[in-house]
Order: sequence, then C-alpha cells, then structure tokens
Amino acid sequence: MSSKQSFKISQVGRSVLLALAATASIVPVSAQETPAQPAEQEQAVERIEVSGRLMSSAASAAAERREQPYVAELLGMEQISRAGDSNAATALRRVTGLTLVKDKFIYVRGLGERYSSTLLNGAMVPSPDPTRNVIPLDMFPAGIIESLVVQKAYSPELPAAFGGGNVNIRTAAIPLQPSFNVSVGTGYSSLNSGKAYSYKGGGDDWMGSDDGTRAMSPDLRAALDQYGTINQINIAEALGGINAGNLAKAGTIVRELGLAFNRDIDVQRESIKPDFDGGVSFGNKFDIGSSVFGVMAGVSYDRSTQNIEEQERYFSVSGDNLVPLNLYDDIKGTEHQVKLSGMLNFGLELDENHRFETASIYLRDTKDEIKVKNGDSIETINEANRFNTDTSLRYEERSMFSNQIRGRHMLPWLYDISLDWQYTDAKAERDAPGEVEYRYLNETQADGSVTSFLRRNQNAVNYSFGKMEDNTENASWNAKLPFTLGKAEMTLNGGYSYFERTRESETNLFNFNTVGYSLQQLGQNFSEIFSDANIRNTANGFQVSNVTTQADDYIAAQMIDAAYIGMEMNYDYLYRLNFGVRYEDFRQISVPLDGKGEVSGNIEDFPLEEDGFYPSLSLTWFASEDLQARFGYSKTVVRPDLREVTPVLFIDPLTDFKVTGFSGLQTTDISSYDARLEWYYDESNYSVGVFYKDLDKPIESIELSGSDGNLLMSFRNGDTGKVYGVEAEFLQQLNMLEGNNWLDNFFVAGNFTYSESEITIQPFAGTNLTNLKRPLSGHSKHVVNFQLGFDSDDDKHNATLTYNVFGKRIAFAGVNSKDDAYEQPFNSLDFVYSYTPFESTSIKLSMKNLLDEDVEITQQGELLQRRVEGQSYGLSFSYKY
Repeated sequence: MSSKQSFKISQVGRSVLLALAATASIVPVSAQETPAQPAEQEQAVERIEVSGRLMSSAASAAAERREQPYVAELLGMEQISRAGDSNAATALRRVTGLTLVKDKFIYVRGLGERYSSTLLNGAMVPSPDPTRNVIPLDMFPAGIIESLVVQKAYSPELPAAFGGGNVNIRTAAIPLQPSFNVSVGTGYSSLNSGKAYSYKGGGDDWMGSDDGTRAMSPDLRAALDQYGTINQINIAEALGGINAGNLAKAGTIVRELGLAFNRDIDVQRESIKPDFDGGVSFGNKFDIGSSVFGVMAGVSYDRSTQNIEEQERYFSVSGDNLVPLNLYDDIKGTEHQVKLSGMLNFGLELDENHRFETASIYLRDTKDEIKVKNGDSIETINEANRFNTDTSLRYEERSMFSNQIRGRHMLPWLYDISLDWQYTDAKAERDAPGEVEYRYLNETQADGSVTSFLRRNQNAVNYSFGKMEDNTENASWNAKLPFTLGKAEMTLNGGYSYFERTRESETNLFNFNTVGYSLQQLGQNFSEIFSDANIRNTANGFQVSNVTTQADDYIAAQMIDAAYIGMEMNYDYLYRLNFGVRYEDFRQISVPLDGKGEVSGNIEDFPLEEDGFYPSLSLTWFASEDLQARFGYSKTVVRPDLREVTPVLFIDPLTDFKVTGFSGLQTTDISSYDARLEWYYDESNYSVGVFYKDLDKPIESIELSGSDGNLLMSFRNGDTGKVYGVEAEFLQQLNMLEGNNWLDNFFVAGNFTYSESEITIQPFAGTNLTNLKRPLSGHSKHVVNFQLGFDSDDDKHNATLTYNVFGKRIAFAGVNSKDDAYEQPFNSLDFVYSYTPFESTSIKLSMKNLLDEDVEITQQGELLQRRVEGQSYGLSFSYKY
C-alpha cells in the first residue's frame, strides 16, 4: 500500500474500532492494561526428552492424557519425529477422529475446519490465510513442536469458539541440559521424473521472498494515488475534463503505465532441483545463584518442488444426466515451495515458585505455482476444433510472527494460590504480488496442425495484487485456589482474557485489452505480445484498466472480553468433578472500502455484537487403578469468519472456486455430550467413547448460480444439525505371547471413529439446493489410523508403518437437481526407518503414499476434480549433542 492509502486505512481502522466499541458501549482496553487470552492447558507439565523407543514416548503421552480433566489426545515430540511427520498438520492426522484436508486443515470428528480452533502455547494467534479463520497447520514445522494437545471436550478456560476440538501447539521447552542439534535432508517425488515449469522470478526466490519483481511498481502505485484508478476516462476527468486533448493525454498515460507491469513471465521447462531441508538448534541453561536461566534457539529451511497433475470439470444437469460445461482433463504444473522458521526462547526460574518465559516464533511459507490447463470452457465445449490453454502464475507469501511472555507462580504464603499469565502480540501477513492469468485459444486446422493465439478480449490478461495483514493482541491470567473439605480435594479456579484483532486487506485487479492486436501478433509468446514497442504502438489500441471493485478492499476488527469461574473436586480419588462457566462479550465489524480507502456505506450498519454464558461439566470416575470413565457436557459457539460476512468476491486458493461472503451469517450454537472409558495397563492403553453434538444454525458452504460455467460458492446458515458417533483407540506392545521374544520389539497402535451427521436447511434465494436434509459438509462417517512400530533392543534401529483412511465426505452441496459432490476416501500408507549408528548421529528414510492414491471429488458418478498425489521419498541426517 502507498503511504497515502496506508494513512487512510489506518484512520478507517481507528474509526472502525471506535465504532465497534461504541456499539458495544465499552471503551477498548489497551494491551498494557488488559490480560487476555486463556492460558495453555499444559498445567506446567515438564518432560525430559528420551531419544529411542517410540513405545515409551507414546506411553508417556498417554500418561499425561490420563491426567487431563477433559477428553483430550496428545502427541509428543518423539512420536512426531518417529512417524516422519514434517509439520503439525501431518502429525495430527494420526490422532483419533482427526482427518487432514488439503494438507493444511484438521477436521475433528468429521466436522469441517471451521469447527476446530488453534492455540499457540495457549494463545490465540492470527491466520495468514485470508479465506479461513483457522491457521494452516502445515506452517508449523515439527522441529519447533514440543507436543500437540487436542482437546475434544470444552473447558471454560478455552475460547468459547469451540466446535469439534481445540489444538494447542506447545513449542519446545527450555532444555534441562545443554543441546546442539543439526540436520540436513533431501527428498524426491514420483511426480518429479520430468521437468518442472518455471518462469523468470526474482533474485530472492530461494529465500521465499519476492524482491519486487512481481510487486506493484512505484509508478503504478503513484498513478492510483493520484487518479484513484487508471481508466482512460477517469484520468481525463482528473486532467480537467473529458475532451479530445485530455483523452489523448490520458491514453498516453495508460499506455506508459502498461510498461509498469512485469511481463517477462514466459513459462518454460527446466530440470528439477533436489528437495532440501536443514535445521539447527541450540539450547543451554545457566545457574545464577539459586536461579536458573535458559535459552533455546533454532532455525530451519525447507525448499521443495512438486509437479502437478490434475483434472477439473464442471457440469449442469439435464434430466437425469450431467452435461459438461468445463472439461480440463489435462492440467500440468509445478509448485515451488520455500519454508522458513525461527524460534528464540528465554526462561528464568527464580526459584521453585516463580518462572518466567518468553517465546518468539517466526514462520514463513511461500508457494510459487505455475499451472497450465488444456481443455474446454463453456465457450469451446461444443466446438470440436477449438480448445483452451489457460496459464496461471500464483505467488503467495504467508508469514506469522509471534512474541509471547508468560509466567507461572506459586504463592504458598497466600493459601497456596497458583497463578499463570501470558501476553502475546502477533502479526500474520499474506502477500500475493502480481498473480497473472491468461488464455490462449487453440484451433485445429484442416491439415491437422494447431494454431494458437492469445484470446482477443477486453480482459485477455488478468493481474492481481493482494495484501492482507492481521494484528492481534492477546492476554490472560488464570488463578487456582486449592483447599480440602473432608475427603474432597477442591480447587477453585477463575480467570480473565482479552483479545483484539484488526485486519487490513487490499486487492487491486487489472486487465489487459487485446482487441486491437492482430492474430499474428497474438500468436507470439506473452513477452513478445506485450513488448514495450507493442504497448506504445497506438495502432494496437492497447489499454490496461483497473477493474478493482469497492468490495475488493476491506477492513475488519474483533474484540473479545471473557471471564470464567470453575471448580474441580477430587473425592477420595474415586471421582473427579470439573465444572465451570465462561462469559464472553464478542464484538466484530467488517466494512468494504472504496477506491480511495474510505468506508463504503454507513459504518453503523456493520457491527456485530453478541454475548453469552458457556458452561461445561466433566465427571471422571476412577473405577480402579487402571480403569477410568469420563462424562462431559458443554455449550459453545462457532462464529463466521471476517471474510465470510464481507460481501467480497475472492478465489479460494485451495479449490480455485469463486467465493463470495454473505453479511447475514449468524453464529452457530453447539451443545456437546461425551462419554468415554479408558483402560491403562503398564505401557498399553485402550479407550472407547461416544459423543453427540447438537448444532443450531450450522454454517455451510453452498453453490450459487454462476454464469460462466464455474462454481460460485457462498455461505448460509442451516436450521439444525447434529453429529454423533463412537471412537476407539489402542496402544499395545506385542509382548503378551510367551516364547516369542522377537515380538517384544514390536507394538501396534491405532484408532477408529464411526459417526453420523445430518443438517436441515431451508430454500433461499440465489440457489436451488437438491437435498434439504443431508450429511454435514466435510463429514466422514469413518476415520481409521493404524501404526506398526519396531524398536531394536539396542535402540539403533527404529521403524514405523502408518496407515490412514477417511470415509467419503461432501465437498459441496448439489444444486439444481445435481447430487452432492463427494471427496472420495484416500488411503495413505507411509513408512519411516531410522538408523542410529552412534548415540549422537541418526539417519532417517521416509516413504509417503506407498499405495499411490489420488485425491478425487465426484458427483453422480462423474469426476469433478482429481489431483495426483504421487509417492515421495526422503532421506535425512541429524547430529545431536
């Protein structure tokens, strides 16, 4: 954004916050004055890492889970490493009832990603994905994770926005002993046997950062600041009025501005470089008298290239048959990805009663995708001698930077009260500079040859410049007061949290007009067609136009004040009762901006305000030393995301669907019930449970009536919804058979979830839903995870075979008599082997998707989307001191 526009938006931002506070009749509390978001659920758990047996690590995680007052699952650092998982997303798919979607988002108990929430060390942090409220979990590399806690039953210290579950990412703790780790690795995919697609990028692409090559040029930005737009008529008006002289001057200005775009983007093929990843971390502690000071730092770098093979189709309905409107059965491309992460933690333990910690985390995930689609659109579907070649370049930088300070205190002089607190300041950014799309038309001649030329159209080429920034401040404190009444050990707990979020989002769209070009010119390469000489040539009638609508820019804000009170009672180590209630005051506003950065519309019409009480209850019965039963109830909400309530049109980067927001979306109220039986014996454990969730006004993705043969999606509230099912889990060492000592080195672990769901929704304007009663979108009836592990007696050889599958799930609801579209089951089989020749050195081999499955979405037996996943192989070396 220019300084001029940034100033205007900042002024709007302040107005938005003031308006938001006014509608809520509450003056915003500054970050310095307010504690905020709930403290983490770890309850000060410290664990020393023991390299080696995964069985012991899994048992350790199960022991911590056993002590949790609410239904929860936990994955430890060693489990994640041994399974070969590179980030939080791939690790979490192994948790009972969880499935991974698009390699980024987690579905808990078959519910879509909107029904899960993520905390970082107990704090709410912003998402760098502008299309979703949840954080893409693939951004968190395994190297910075100490453990992952998935809480499936709500407790009042968590945010009330709780659906299927909450994921708390706990970063590596201050080490208890000096450590130095370094690792390097490489990888290969079966898709990368051929050459990769590429184009001329910037000099900093290897770092995952655009050096300005793709970004909007200063000249173009200055013209937007001066004229508000770069259309010829608007510029002529700004020059003094619409007349021949001013129109001529404006035409010259527009042509010169065409030179400000990056046009050296011819797609070419090149050899694929091997994937590379590396990381280094350091940790130490220092005794300072009776106090201990600790530090831990780490950086990691990951560069990968993945070729793309896909199919995309879209149909209308005629009677009982589907009629194709778009058919792209030949889609090739390449995705270049760079991931960077850095972590710097400090800790100071004054004594056994007082501990302070800081955590600074930086994550960057950059994807540069080139995609070439050959096939038919609605214009060519019925022309046998014509087809399209659509080329798109999508470059996206996503980053998050979080600073946190937290403390834990025991106050033996004040009735043994314990207190923890945290303050987190975080920023998430998405920068998508210079995304380009254009189409060549191909005509088959009588002699069989094919002639190709750029489409002659007023919007033959589309450029997009997008920028989004989220800033959050988050603080909280939690206090516990223990006391005893007879055989009952009681703990009274309570706390307060505050969360503030502001978002600024800007998108500028431009079209190139090629109507004045000859077919001979349009048959050239992209850079030749839009050469400096051709753009300056008035005979070509060249024009570039700004087609940004007022809804492409918007600003939004959220404020949440919350407080809770609860009680824990452990009666004679036979029953443990936890109950409490949370109160939240939620305020949100999201307003579109015009081309000058001013509010479009009446700001008083945009705020959303609601408050409520959210109770929870959990009862644990310790039937024996090895057996316990849990029962739980809670009431929570799922609120619409900022983008979903803003009437803007955007492209979902995961599906390529066009999506528009709906300002009338309402909050979903959820009532949840859980019951679970858990059995722990030595290092083995088993559990089985049932759950039921009642949803009032569930939010669903639906298809609107599009006009160009492409999907147009939006969001609406259903009337009612429900999901219920059973889940089971086991961990067992194979040492129960006498006389088979070789089996002692093996163990099996797994989980299974079976559930049903239903939503009822009423007809509404703009669409014609086929099924007004159906399963929830994104819900899978069954999810299966299985692990077979091996640990040698000397701990030098470790191997893990993992299998995961989910049942088919609705990708989007059908309309106009078309059935619902279903994503088909994906069977994933992975293998990881680790060899440790020396205590400090290890070599790891990983193999993914051994069954060579593809991702497919079908509708009435017809293929809509297909993505070839391919098989991937990795080899890494690590040294630990």
